[in-house]
Amino acid sequence: RSSSSGSSKSTTKVDNDLNPPAASSASSLFVDIVEGSSSSPSHSPSSSSRTSNNTLGENDNEGEEKEGKGSTNSPFIHHPQFDAVVCGGTLGIFAASAILARDPSLRVAVIERSALRGRDQDWNIARSELERIVQYGIVDRDTMEESIKIEFNPMRVGFETPKKGGFSTDVNDVLNVGVSPKQLVERARESFVKRGGVVLENVSIQGISVYDDAAVVTCGHESKDAAAADNSNTPFLLKSRLIIDAMGGGSPIAKQARGGAKPDGICLVVGSCARSKLFNEINRKGGDLIYSFNPVEEVPTLATKEKFMARDGSISTELPRNVQNKSSEIQMFWEAFPASSGANDRTTYMFAYMDASATRPSLQRMFQEYFRLLPKYQGLGGESSSGSTTSMEELVAKEDITFTRLLFAAFPSYSASPIQYPESWSRIVAVGDASGVQSPLSFGGFGALLRNLPRTVDGVVEALQYDILDGKSLRGLQPYLPNLASTWMMQRSMSAPSLEDADDAPNNMIPKVFGSPLLSDGSPGPEIISELLANTFEGMLSLDDGKGDRLLPFLQDVVRPGGLLGALSKVVVNKPELVPRIIRHVGPAPIVDWIQHVIFMLLYAAGDTILSTNTGKNLFNKSTGGSDKLSFRARRFAEALKYGSGGDFFEPPST
Repeated sequence: RSSSSGSSKSTTKVDNDLNPPAASSASSLFVDIVEGSSSSPSHSPSSSSRTSNNTLGENDNEGEEKEGKGSTNSPFIHHPQFDAVVCGGTLGIFAASAILARDPSLRVAVIERSALRGRDQDWNIARSELERIVQYGIVDRDTMEESIKIEFNPMRVGFETPKKGGFSTDVNDVLNVGVSPKQLVERARESFVKRGGVVLENVSIQGISVYDDAAVVTCGHESKDAAAADNSNTPFLLKSRLIIDAMGGGSPIAKQARGGAKPDGICLVVGSCARSKLFNEINRKGGDLIYSFNPVEEVPTLATKEKFMARDGSISTELPRNVQNKSSEIQMFWEAFPASSGANDRTTYMFAYMDASATRPSLQRMFQEYFRLLPKYQGLGGESSSGSTTSMEELVAKEDITFTRLLFAAFPSYSASPIQYPESWSRIVAVGDASGVQSPLSFGGFGALLRNLPRTVDGVVEALQYDILDGKSLRGLQPYLPNLASTWMMQRSMSAPSLEDADDAPNNMIPKVFGSPLLSDGSPGPEIISELLANTFEGMLSLDDGKGDRLLPFLQDVVRPGGLLGALSKVVVNKPELVPRIIRHVGPAPIVDWIQHVIFMLLYAAGDTILSTNTGKNLFNKSTGGSDKLSFRARRFAEALKYGSGGDFFEPPST
């Protein structure tokens, strides 16, 4: 979760001297499942609560609970409880605003540990995806258009290989719109507050206790100024019928649900927004969605002058005893966008997929590789990506380039995604990256949230309206999606194995029918990833005679069985010599697992097709009649059939 500091309007003050409930304080778990009612005397805090909030209703009588939908008799809170509390505001404000737009009678709060504001740098997204913020009432169309600061085409997709120059094509309307997060978050917030939503800034979440009748969030002041203004530094409580986790991939709720499991994969990203006259002409040609020009390279774990932070906060270049400077092989990919801050400004990222081995490069090392390769990638200093270029040190010394912002991140990914909470976890759902709904091939974030917004909003509102808040039913909001699960093998295929894994990989798994196309040392070769991607994308593009209709969904993280299987069949037919190298590179176990997900993807597609017919709709309506809970679960399963087979993909609007 990324959040920025800064001032914001309509700050909501909280004045509460309440101690946490005993059940929460006695447990080290972030989420604590407590049997019984939250109004039980055994679960009462040691002191009476008193909450003052300038958004909760100035005419509410102190100590009196207002009657309303979902309110319960509780000693914790003396104002009406919330229907939903969204934890994490930077992206959570969009989900909260959409929920409140759908049902204005709900009482919804958003908690953000710092100031609720977007960053200054552009968010890149497709216009077709951005339309969701208008469709779901988050902002109006004029506001959406005002938030768009730059729009460009085309976006290049390319992979250079030694043979035939690899593959390269231009696509339109994918991540080609740059919006102002600062402006968009502020407008979504204004819309949310106008509908009666409550925003709690500079508030941290210390734990969540889930009772039979409600969930109680223990909160604390993150800002000393906020605590001083309230004359209190003690925790306070918020009570809600439903908790919505929007705290991103690092969510403590998600970590607990996964049992502290180590990520199956990591995407390391480093980049910058830089200013140079050399970028002016490049920006006119558009951006890069994904591009590679180097084969797999062996990269040290640490930077040349790696710096370490000691426990006391001091910085040192001395190698800690538990850190080893080894090396591993990685495949570098690149992404680039013209920036809205000026015609000479360009944002570039270098990223790589890998496992979470300690031998993988540090972010400092990734930056060192980024600065080494950036001039070659963008053709700075005279040559294109295929020739020699001026070094970054020379470009900076001559003031040919100025870095205005540096960016870095580590995005964890899990093969078991979306995350499935235990059935005992009632009253908790997740949205966005916290739910694991983002593709392991993408950086998640805003696009993943908006892509799944329809089923998220529909499901949450229906759950609150019919009080269907048990864990088993809410699991339907984070269902198994076979197309998403299948992308894990793709991430594996775009990752170079660690040197230890490569040494241990078996050679006897290669079908003899393909002969012996491996390199002399038995390896698939440093070009295997670029060759695989070049041939796969070329095959997918050829399925519709180069129109790109099969390619566009895949580039927007929507895997559909027709495009995926069609492209791979082209690879098998046209490049059979690649098959044993792919098996050697990926390994047989991930391929077998991937085949299972593909089979389910085909079944989901068939089910979605049947439900789209009049006969299917009639049968569905008859089978779900009578029980609200049964109908709720059936609708979530129908959504899973659609989203799990890529049936939710929407074409970019015609111009």
